[in-house]
Amino acid sequence: MSNQVAETSPPKTTQQLARWQIGLLLLMLLAFLAASYAFLQPARPESALPSVLYLAQDGTGRRQLYLASTPDWQPRQLTQETAEILHYAPSPDGRHLAYTITLPDGSSQIKLLALSNGSAGAPEVLLTCDNAECSQTVWHPDGRRLVYERREPPGFSRPQLWWLDTQTGETLLLFEKETAVGSSVTFSPDGTWVSFAASPDQGLRLYNFTDGRSLTFPSNVGTPAAWHPFNTQLLFQNSRSVVFHGENNNNHDTHSHDFAVAVSLYLATLGTNNDESSSHLLSEDGAFNDGNAAWSPDGEWIAFGRRLASTNTGRQLWLMRADGSEAHALTNDIAIHVGPPSWSPDGRFLLFQQYNSNTPDLPPTIWLLEIASGEFIQITNSGLLPTFLVLAS
Repeated sequence: MSNQVAETSPPKTTQQLARWQIGLLLLMLLAFLAASYAFLQPARPESALPSVLYLAQDGTGRRQLYLASTPDWQPRQLTQETAEILHYAPSPDGRHLAYTITLPDGSSQIKLLALSNGSAGAPEVLLTCDNAECSQTVWHPDGRRLVYERREPPGFSRPQLWWLDTQTGETLLLFEKETAVGSSVTFSPDGTWVSFAASPDQGLRLYNFTDGRSLTFPSNVGTPAAWHPFNTQLLFQNSRSVVFHGENNNNHDTHSHDFAVAVSLYLATLGTNNDESSSHLLSEDGAFNDGNAAWSPDGEWIAFGRRLASTNTGRQLWLMRADGSEAHALTNDIAIHVGPPSWSPDGRFLLFQQYNSNTPDLPPTIWLLEIASGEFIQITNSGLLPTFLVLAS
């Protein structure tokens, strides 16, 4: 009986070897699955980013529209204009571009460019402004209408705001029979509110298309407001005097004082009626010039530019909470001037142009900043006014 058992049962060492081989095979299988998963994932964090639009000079020195896409950000030229492009704006669905060119006779044109799979069709002339500059186009959220600024001689210094229907070509004043100065238009995300900079004594004006309400907030800077992505709140700028107290004592009558003019960010909250609307200072105290504010997609953070007031130091890129707390610098080089930032749709990256005052003969460059890691990614070594081309789903 014992001999039969010895012949039919494998030795103990053989059993251990079989288990070891099975374990090794399982580990190899897991490693293969992990490697396959990693291979299928994006090689770089920016690979899921939308394409980037910007202006840059072509071989003849004229500004043209370019599109750069992941993974290598190689540019594609979208326009072949023989005149200078002043400004452009992508439509809300990302399928059209409106842009303005200036003509040699002092006239200007607003053109519409259709986009498909990163390629552009032939541009369509929407409007010709004889002996006038029509530019700074802003799309209404309905994706059909534009507002533009019309400037006429002499001086071209008193812009008026006009509607333009991109389907019919019809154009008329933003407000019927109102020819007051207006610039820097922005719309609330739902399109019910419009904000614009009026004359310095009128400040920032708001109008509600649904109920006819009109609001004003003090602002003598003339820059566009930044609407919250889903709340009835907006950021705007206004100047204020900042007092510096000298000598380390508490006697206001005996210690010295110095004064500076700062430009600060304010947060306005719109109520259901005019009496419930209010605004408050968001920037911290100090002689700073804060501006170019942009909300994060979730409305939790604000990216903005800051430089020392009354100086030529470069504007740096800053970040703060929506309530003004946790303000901190993302860049710190006084020779670098950072332009208005744009958020990626996922809120991970900021897109911006920068200019180095130590190399004035070189053009601005365009960069991405991954906020969490602090990694900078250069898109191009020559470009202006970058923005993400976000396609509607």
